[in-house]
Amino acid sequence: MRAWKRTAGLLVALIATMAFAGSAAPAIGAEEPSNVAAAARDNAPTVEVGYVTGWNSAAALNNARTAATDDYTQMWGTWGDPAGPSQDWASYTWEKPVTVSSSRLYLWQNHLTGDSGVMIPSAWQIEYRGGTGEWMPVTGASLAYELPVLDEAAPVSSLPAVQADFDAVTTTAVRLVLDRAVVDGEKKATSVIEWEVIGVDASVVDPEPTDPGAFIDAEAVAVRTLTGTAPELPTEMWVIGENGPLAYENVDWATVAPTSYAEEGSFEVSGTVEGFSDQPISATVFVADALSSTIDGIDYAATITTPGAAPVLPRTVRAHYDDGTASSTVAVVWDEIDPSAYASPDSFFDVAGAVDGYPAGAVASVFVVEPAAQAGPLVSIDLDSAPQGSGWYTSAPIVTVTAEAAGAPISMVEYSLDGQTWNPYSAPFPVDGQGLVTVSARATDGDAAVGEVSESIKVDTVAPTTAIDVAAVDAAFALVTLTPSDAEPGSGVTRTIWSDGPDSSPTGETNNMFATYEAPFSVQLAEEPRYVHVQTQDAAGNVEAYATVLLPAAGAEPLDLRVSTTSRCVAGTVQLVVSVRNADTVPAEVTVTTPFGTKTVEVASGRTSSSSFATRSSTLVAGEAQVTGAAEDLSYSAPAPYLARSCS
Repeated sequence: MRAWKRTAGLLVALIATMAFAGSAAPAIGAEEPSNVAAAARDNAPTVEVGYVTGWNSAAALNNARTAATDDYTQMWGTWGDPAGPSQDWASYTWEKPVTVSSSRLYLWQNHLTGDSGVMIPSAWQIEYRGGTGEWMPVTGASLAYELPVLDEAAPVSSLPAVQADFDAVTTTAVRLVLDRAVVDGEKKATSVIEWEVIGVDASVVDPEPTDPGAFIDAEAVAVRTLTGTAPELPTEMWVIGENGPLAYENVDWATVAPTSYAEEGSFEVSGTVEGFSDQPISATVFVADALSSTIDGIDYAATITTPGAAPVLPRTVRAHYDDGTASSTVAVVWDEIDPSAYASPDSFFDVAGAVDGYPAGAVASVFVVEPAAQAGPLVSIDLDSAPQGSGWYTSAPIVTVTAEAAGAPISMVEYSLDGQTWNPYSAPFPVDGQGLVTVSARATDGDAAVGEVSESIKVDTVAPTTAIDVAAVDAAFALVTLTPSDAEPGSGVTRTIWSDGPDSSPTGETNNMFATYEAPFSVQLAEEPRYVHVQTQDAAGNVEAYATVLLPAAGAEPLDLRVSTTSRCVAGTVQLVVSVRNADTVPAEVTVTTPFGTKTVEVASGRTSSSSFATRSSTLVAGEAQVTGAAEDLSYSAPAPYLARSCS
């Protein structure tokens, strides 16, 4: 979400992110591998999924909870996906690159423990995002995707973890793909309690120096020496300027005291590169009683060039040895480069290199950049949260605009949500819009130079609603028709579920199991009233509060009342509003009972009455009102759920 001063600066920044994507990493590095997908980490990924049902959670995938559970909110699940896909997928995207080499999966299923709607997938695989944005499968000589085996004699829902190990890759995104099991022609949904990705954070260099003439990357110098022997530090090292090319410059090192290398260990030596006195550098010196010659891995190399200019690659690479030491003075012979590879700007490619004693060799990523100056201020947009796994925001994100002067002082900062109306920016603001919203920001300096940036997001903060129509087929059955809708420009309805039973609570244990609504259905009436409970979900992940209608007893006629609830803020406190529409042909006496009082009103045929209740509090906890009605020999009684609200 950051706008760089120069196009070249943007691509060079990607040396630390995309440059390594799409290439196998010869070495993971010194950091101890761990679950880089954990949500609690500093470099935590954003989570996106192809589909998630309303009672599951995409965020559960990386909340570090791996224990056995039947709590649906603690797992990602795809039961009820209207698309009925052959595969389910989830992805992690990191802001900074990671180097990963393993993935662990904790699956959940309910075959033989429930209705068998969720089963163990038939296969799974891990993919990573390559340098041009495409998804590529991980590889490895010993790569195997094992699946847990269900003990049918003693079935469990939470399954033992399965793990796949692969050749290390450095990337900014990985994807999990699950092939659905197919039983009697039905594609069974999948569910995952936790998805771990094992690796380390890749090294990142700040790509934007304060001084435009400063280098953006420099050689990570490392040397090895025997105990008691003074280290031989290089007299020159490479640096990369903003537009390249890589160049070797003289370097002066601080004096090394003999006590520094008197015993095994490592230490840092500071230095200064000629022409870059304001940018101190350092070298790592490894001291050992004996030095191994066995190389464990080699770090990536990266460089930049401009279109048509042959790239300059480093003469040596940094190698890691099996004794824990490292050296940046290991010679490398790079493959020949076809000039067509660096003919076009805004591209990058990899070059392989041969290293004696290490058959896997080395890899260098080359970026081709088009130098371009930006005269206007540097403007960035930051959002306070990430969208749901669906890719939609279900609550309005807060936007912060930052502007930095590139020349003259900034005189004005503005923002727009429609690309036409510009508003002065003075403080972070919520995105007031629905559907696809483009957030734009611009800054103007004293020389009238303008810097601008835009970002498009999808916002749907309104839950769908379901209209319920009940028609008496005869005295014994009622025909129920549901009409779900999602306010435009919302994400669209994806699924409606319904249940019926004698309990007025949607979650009552005596009610029938919820089913997916596909067509009008009939309910057999009984001597006692029965309730129909309905809930709709949209593509963004918004879930409607349960809607409930009361069916009459067998042989009785129901009173046709349509009830809705809402709330509003008045002087910092919440007011609950219950609206009742009399859709019947006769006037009705309606009583609304809430925790905040009871009101009885006469509602004429075809009219709507709204009753307001003061809560005398700045917050409203979700609950339900009770609505009853009577007209001649007709009656109505049903709960009216309402959502939580805060006016703080």
